[in-house]
Amino acid sequence: MHLSFQVPARARLPLAALLLAGTALPAWALDGDAFASKVNEAYAVSGANIEYDRVDVDGSTVTLTNSKLASPGAPAFEAGDLVFEGVEKTGDGGYTVDVLKIADIDYTKDDANLKVSDIEMSGIVVPATPGANSLDDMILYEGFTTGPVSVSSKGDEVFSMAGFDGKLSRLSGDAGIDFTGTANGMTVHYEGIEDPKAKKTLNELGYEELTGSAKMALSWELESGRVDMREMSMTMDDAGRFNIALDLSGYTMEFVQAMQKAQAATANNPDPEEAQKAQGLMMLGMMQQLTFNSAEITFEDASLTGRVLDYFGSQQGISGKQMGDAVKGMLPMMLGQLGIPALQQQISAAANTFVDNPENLKISAEPAEPVPFSQIMGVGMSDPRQLADLLEVKVTAND
Repeated sequence: MHLSFQVPARARLPLAALLLAGTALPAWALDGDAFASKVNEAYAVSGANIEYDRVDVDGSTVTLTNSKLASPGAPAFEAGDLVFEGVEKTGDGGYTVDVLKIADIDYTKDDANLKVSDIEMSGIVVPATPGANSLDDMILYEGFTTGPVSVSSKGDEVFSMAGFDGKLSRLSGDAGIDFTGTANGMTVHYEGIEDPKAKKTLNELGYEELTGSAKMALSWELESGRVDMREMSMTMDDAGRFNIALDLSGYTMEFVQAMQKAQAATANNPDPEEAQKAQGLMMLGMMQQLTFNSAEITFEDASLTGRVLDYFGSQQGISGKQMGDAVKGMLPMMLGQLGIPALQQQISAAANTFVDNPENLKISAEPAEPVPFSQIMGVGMSDPRQLADLLEVKVTAND
């Protein structure tokens, strides 16, 4: 007996569409567990891991509920819900994420409280095969931002910040990464300062509150391990700008991973005192793998020097100008204890110039050739006075 079933012509197109949709849906659906596992695998390269209660998927959004971020030698950080938006799987098995939203932080310990809101990372790339050999193996992002930050003590706000904005990019030829970050709208609140002496000093300096910003700019080359921190500055309004620049080599991924293992070993040592000693010895040994290229400390005055001279002068019953002259007169005697005549002369000359006309003060160390940290440590232990010549230290003012 022969049976046949004929689909009406007008129904064929909708039926075909349904069949195609049914076949394609499983391929389009995002596997939240696989994504979370890959993120954790990439995060583990730095020696850390993410714990969470469950994974929820809604279209291209993946949420890790009640997550904790754990790093070697540190207590787990309660991160709340991690919400990954715009998750897309790449052809090689990795993922891209438009935005990661991190739950607001409201952390209290003893009488101190920290609040951070609107924390986001953008342009995240999760590698298919996480590792540490190249940038393609690492989990990277393009931007990191926060909203307002507040630090309080006993209910009074001590410090606040409007927000932080960080950007990360690849160096030419994927040789490494470049990072810049800015902390805006920073304020040290007068009312929240507990020390009455500190309050009195700030008031007499003419600061009811201190406001300003901070910046960081650095690059990191993977192969050489060169870290060039061009800027780590703090600018306080009506006070001045303080900046540290540092250039060193040897900070490779192997070095980072060795540090992580040392931290993990310390954390697992049941004897805190023994752990501290062991970590100190390990860090001392690891430091010898680094090479010093250059360093610079600068201060650009914006009225702080004059205020400080006036303040200490008033304590002695003299003017700020007279206090400055007194400082210049005492300096040679104070510097005599260094036992480094050439450097003493530089410091004295720079101080005289700066006190008379406060513009900028700079201390730099720029040896003609990179100096291994092992050599610096050796000289420092045998005769510290030779360090100034070894690192070619210079002190200048008003450059």
